[in-house]
Amino acid sequence: MSVSATSSTVLLGATDAITATVTGSTNTTVTWSVGNVVGGNSTVGTISPAGDYTAPGVLPQPATETVTATSAADTTKNASVTLTIASNFTVAISGPATVAAGSSATYQATLTPAAGSNPNTTINWSVAGPGCTGATCGVISAGGGYQAPLSAPSPNSVVITATPLADPSKVATLIVTIQPIVQVTISPTSVSVPLGGTTSFQASVTGSTNTAVTWDVNGIAGGNGSVGTIAASLTNPNQATYTAPRQSPAGGSVNVQASSNAEPSQVATASVTFTASISISISPQSSERVVAHTQTFTAQLQNATNTNVTWSVQGIAGGNTTVGQICVTASNRCQDFSSGAAGSVDYLAPAAVPTTNPVTLTVTSQQDSSQAASAAITILPHVLVSVTPSAVTLAPGAVQKFQASVTGTDDQQVNWGISGAACAGTGNPCGTVDPTGQYTAPIQAPSPNTLTVTATSVEDASQSGSAAVTVINSAAILSLSPSSATAGAAGGITLRVTGSGFVPSSPGPGSVILFGGTARSTLCDTASDCTTALEASGLAAAATIPVQIQNPDQSTSNTVQFVVIAAASGTGTIPITPSSPSATGIDIVVADLSTAGSSAPASDVNLNVIAVGPFATATNTCTLEGGPVVLPRPATGTATENLCAFSVSGLDPSFAYTLTGPSPADVTIVAEQPLGFGIVQLTLQVPSTAVPGARTLFIQNPALDVTAATGALEVQ
Repeated sequence: MSVSATSSTVLLGATDAITATVTGSTNTTVTWSVGNVVGGNSTVGTISPAGDYTAPGVLPQPATETVTATSAADTTKNASVTLTIASNFTVAISGPATVAAGSSATYQATLTPAAGSNPNTTINWSVAGPGCTGATCGVISAGGGYQAPLSAPSPNSVVITATPLADPSKVATLIVTIQPIVQVTISPTSVSVPLGGTTSFQASVTGSTNTAVTWDVNGIAGGNGSVGTIAASLTNPNQATYTAPRQSPAGGSVNVQASSNAEPSQVATASVTFTASISISISPQSSERVVAHTQTFTAQLQNATNTNVTWSVQGIAGGNTTVGQICVTASNRCQDFSSGAAGSVDYLAPAAVPTTNPVTLTVTSQQDSSQAASAAITILPHVLVSVTPSAVTLAPGAVQKFQASVTGTDDQQVNWGISGAACAGTGNPCGTVDPTGQYTAPIQAPSPNTLTVTATSVEDASQSGSAAVTVINSAAILSLSPSSATAGAAGGITLRVTGSGFVPSSPGPGSVILFGGTARSTLCDTASDCTTALEASGLAAAATIPVQIQNPDQSTSNTVQFVVIAAASGTGTIPITPSSPSATGIDIVVADLSTAGSSAPASDVNLNVIAVGPFATATNTCTLEGGPVVLPRPATGTATENLCAFSVSGLDPSFAYTLTGPSPADVTIVAEQPLGFGIVQLTLQVPSTAVPGARTLFIQNPALDVTAATGALEVQ
């Protein structure tokens, strides 16, 4: 027996003819087997009765197979040939090189065999990566369907491998980039905020190198006064502060949203609901009390479910005998009280003036200890009696009403009296004073012509206050309105002189006002009231100018000084902090209102701002409000805001309008327009970098009167 093959190497799935030669027998039939398997099989290859050998489609291990021919005439006789099984094909992968996280893609593997070869075309798929394992790399099906992971690995690439079953050594690979999905998250996702209160939000962005976000409230960039405002931190734009509106918006809630700047469709939302803010107040806010005297204080608590409060003096719950005690109201002997329902309590001053004076009385909400109100109480060793006015000059027969105030006690009763060197004798030579403090000067000036009107405390007769009275046999000036002006003020200011002994202008001749020694055109309506007009030339520089009344008999009154104060060079500040809540030793010089001499009601001529509100240029509508006007900061750049302001005396574009704030100014007033009826429109520029907080609006007229609408605006 002998066996020979056409080729000793057979490619996968290829056919090789094997020839068997039998000698010594006329029966040349043989039985073929491969690897001891008669006829072979798919694993080792198959062979036909004619000796045609077909290699397997999958490379065996080892890659050799033995083909044996056994004689039918003598089965003990056989011959074999060893064949080498070889693979000769290529594999390539096709499909997308980039897949978005969480999405799917299909890949195909192409197996190209050599001529005559017919390898098994089954492909085994797998996926792996340097930054992932298992399912975190995604999954791929037997058909090449790839499902990317929801989150991109780091680094964000995976390797898809196609391994042919025919020969696992001939793999094909493809590097696929997993494109991260832009995702935005916000924290917290829901929050409850007191009306007018603030809360913070933090946004984070994944899936993009651009992690910036844009903030809005109910779809309004930056929000507004109705839904609340949100402003990004200057140091961390992904952190923002939301300021709730002062009134609950429709529906009682709003949505705060952070949108990805890289992918604006990606948004994270937080729900904001509102609660009424707890507030507490105390009245009175200050008091002066004589030792061992009581003062009633009342606490009002708003929007608290727990209405209990805690009272303390100098931080001591209920106080003590050294700093004063908190007592149940109207308790004959002090019944100690330190906590309970908000309402009224009595403060009992200590028996001696304490070392720390004044003392601080504090009432604190038990529901929210951050909400507290305080009152300063000054302890006096005895009552203090004061009389106003403290000094007057009167003409004979003139009437002057004096007011007495007794500090340190609720008992305001006083006894009035008159004393002086010329007051002895009959006929009331110094005049009279009734129990209400109304003094009537004598018909003739006494000699000497000075006297004292005294008010003596009924509670403590050792304590009194007094006023000096001078009676002159001519006109007497009691007061000037205004008594001062600011240097540089426009003219036209009415100076009203009030007193006694004047001669009315009708029928005439009447008294005249001497201003700096110069007679002025004067109108005296009564014997106690004369007016003249001051020109700008007389108010040009700081000065003290004497004012007198001259009667037709050429007699002159006492002299009263009219003060022209220097114009302020700028707005002064007095720093107040929680740790230093008081400031002393600072002089504040203020000129009288230029309209103080007007005969019109003061409420009609003062410059006070009655209301401020937003102005809608589209509809030409002014909405005057009592609360502050919210100025929302834009996310970037500068926004234009319009508001309107109203004063009964009338506002004019020619007035000077300024705002408090940092220096240099961040929020600026760039235009003023009249709206009629004393209302003016102000146009403001608000940059994104504006400092949040309340702003005061100052208004100055040509007479240099200044009014302040404190906290009229709020930058948010």
